[in-house]
Amino acid sequence: MTHQAEDSHSTVPDDTLLRLYASALVTLQAHLDEQGYLSCPYPPALRRAFDRGAACNLLAGSACWPTDLSQLRKVAQQPLATWVPDMSWDPDGEFYAAVLCDDNAITSDCQRLAVATGNPEQEIEENSGYQWLLSVCRDRLDGEQFYRAWRRALITHPVIDTPLSLLLGAGLADDPYAAQLVEAFYAPVPEALAINGELPLCTVSGTILRRRGARTADFSTECRDPEAVRRAQTGQCARRPYDPRMKQLRRAFRRYWCLPGLAELSLAAGLDKQGWQTTLWPQLDRIDLLAVSPSGHRLALEVKDYLAPAHLARRFQGFKEFADDDDCYLVIPDYLPQLVPRYEEQFKHLRAAQGKSRVRVMRVSRLLKHLRRLGA
Repeated sequence: MTHQAEDSHSTVPDDTLLRLYASALVTLQAHLDEQGYLSCPYPPALRRAFDRGAACNLLAGSACWPTDLSQLRKVAQQPLATWVPDMSWDPDGEFYAAVLCDDNAITSDCQRLAVATGNPEQEIEENSGYQWLLSVCRDRLDGEQFYRAWRRALITHPVIDTPLSLLLGAGLADDPYAAQLVEAFYAPVPEALAINGELPLCTVSGTILRRRGARTADFSTECRDPEAVRRAQTGQCARRPYDPRMKQLRRAFRRYWCLPGLAELSLAAGLDKQGWQTTLWPQLDRIDLLAVSPSGHRLALEVKDYLAPAHLARRFQGFKEFADDDDCYLVIPDYLPQLVPRYEEQFKHLRAAQGKSRVRVMRVSRLLKHLRRLGA
């Protein structure tokens, strides 16, 4: 044990050990998504994190790092700065108030810490189903239209009764690979998520709600929208009879396509109502939305649902080839400034401090109002 402690101290700094815990929680969440409950033995990643944490505790003569699931669940809901001994690896304070779990589910910060590149969206790009989708679209003459129909179908159908119901409803049943695509993007819904034979669904996003406690009538939702959270916490939900054939969108696509996609669809609908001609995810998602007004005014819009303005300021790479010909805006969901006061202002200051190019950022409703006033 002494040898293990010395080795841990020399090779596992606090940020690396924290990332090990974050990775273990991501693995644990995937296990719960698939089965609906936790079974023994624990996943190897979780056991490894506990072993490393115990060794570091022994060496430091403290009990900072959790060594069992009960302790981990408790600290994972607390800001990192309150329990991680050394936060010097985070000089900008980006993760100072971050938590790993919220409402019995991992957070986006947890996923970021679990990925070495800090870019959890990479999980989509490396997903075999996503690569297959691109291959199918490139082989079809109407590949772009197929991609848009597929993307819209996933956003509006996070839970499906059967693969055929999704394909028929979205008009995608003609492709010979469509059924296999459904299997790649969706996973079976565990029966353990049903309550009295019914699935509780978020009334805003359509995703499955989780009961906050065995004896409570309130729920947690993956959707960040405060209205969705309020409804879930007061027990308001849609209900659908559970069927073993049901499937739900896999977590990565729920988090990075479905939930942010609600704002993308809302923005496109608002522009359509004002008479703009809109194209969602052109060139197989080179950008989120292109729009042209009746007078020829062109817009290039990128929608981002990053909770931390510092993360968005650092990661956003600009509009590249669209900057010369289009009026470009970075658009955020309306609810983000409710969760993070002065979000747009923080983004602009952080962007300038990092020496990056200026970017106009607006929430969906403000941009639509701005364009209406311009009469473009």
